[in-house]
Amino acid sequence: MRKRIRYTNEPMEFRVIPDFLPPPEKLRFRQAAARMTYDSKKDMLRLQLSNASVARTVKAAPGVVLEYDDPGNLTGIQVLKASKRVANPRILEFAVA
Repeated sequence: MRKRIRYTNEPMEFRVIPDFLPPPEKLRFRQAAARMTYDSKKDMLRLQLSNASVARTVKAAPGVVLEYDDPGNLTGIQVLKASKRVANPRILEFAVA
């Protein structure tokens, strides 16, 4: 048996939390929007975070490759054999939290 919710008229306390993000002009990836592409011939899904050229790649997990530029910033993520790992790699659902 569940407890019933009891409502009261007690005052509530609130506090404002300052924004912890830097202003947009100081964000690292402001030069280009992130892009996602799917290559059906290679069955590869790629999330490109930056226009910087890829200096090295690291296999993060089976079928997942991380791309880095010279300074070591993450520039992209590749998902190999995407059709086996993603329900439908041709459909992208985008959410802002």
